Amino acid sequence: MIADLGDVYPAEGPEKVARAIARYSLEEARDSAAFDEGYGALDAFFGPKGELERREVLAAWLAGVHTDRAAPIVATYHMLLARGVDDDDGRLAGVRDVYITLDRAARRCVALLSHALVLPEHRRSGLAALLRAAPVALARRALAEAGLGGAGLGGAGGDAGGAEVLLAAEMEAVDPGDRDTAVRLFAYGRAGFSVIPPAVLPYAQPDFRDTAALGVAPVPLPLVAVVRQVGEEERGDISRGGAAAFLRHYQAVHAREVDPAHLVPIRENALGRLDAFPGERVPLMRIPRGPAEIAGFAPLLRSAVMPLYPPAWRGKAPLDDPARELERLSAAWSRGAGES
Repeated sequence: MIADLGDVYPAEGPEKVARAIARYSLEEARDSAAFDEGYGALDAFFGPKGELERREVLAAWLAGVHTDRAAPIVATYHMLLARGVDDDDGRLAGVRDVYITLDRAARRCVALLSHALVLPEHRRSGLAALLRAAPVALARRALAEAGLGGAGLGGAGGDAGGAEVLLAAEMEAVDPGDRDTAVRLFAYGRAGFSVIPPAVLPYAQPDFRDTAALGVAPVPLPLVAVVRQVGEEERGDISRGGAAAFLRHYQAVHAREVDPAHLVPIRENALGRLDAFPGERVPLMRIPRGPAEIAGFAPLLRSAVMPLYPPAWRGKAPLDDPARELERLSAAWSRGAGES
């Protein structure tokens, strides 16, 4: 089992997660059959949304083709498969894939959370919380293998040999017309994650399309930088280095998948704003935990986030007035009623 109850943020509900640990096995995909099963499940859900890399790209990552052990930031890809332990046929219950990225010089390990899927019949079982926490165990293993600790884990300046451990996730800006954009952030807020303010680090994902074959210019996708400082979840700020690491560690992976030249404008836009920010530590934004705190999403609304990027990156939908968009979001959740 690749999971430890101690890695679960307390607000996730330890008893529920303990039941999930007893109910499910969670193991790495080690062969093509396991990978194909996990990829097929992810593709069925994320593929139609254009939110999944091509099969051959991820298969190459899993095989170690893209991992350079001599690189300043070493990146490895992992796919975790959850199965019900009481199912005689070991049916799939969920999938998590993640990149574990390690900067030895900075003594920093960042788990880049790619996709998490809980199949419908296994939702509200604690499995989602288990999949959010499992990458901590992978980070611990990477630190131990690098000789940077592993007996314990801390956040920035915690134990684990003084190594910094971050969990990172790319999330969409909140859209009043897409309830899931808020639901996903509620879950991450309850799991000990915070947001690096987009005004300080306007992060964007590169265009994964084969733009040369299509004959089009790449269009980066603006996303919100969400991070959990393992062992220091209650800390209200993050170091400059930690904030920059969100982008640098993702780009260490992206450079293996897209033309590195396409990453330059993304980096300049994000790090230019970070460089202009005064002070050595960046205040983090607390993520609302539920509908009662919906107004806390104001800085993460699409109308607030998109102006931080070049116009060509903002998409075709017109931007609303921020105050009016917040009113729409509040009205949508008051009509929807109930928790996420």
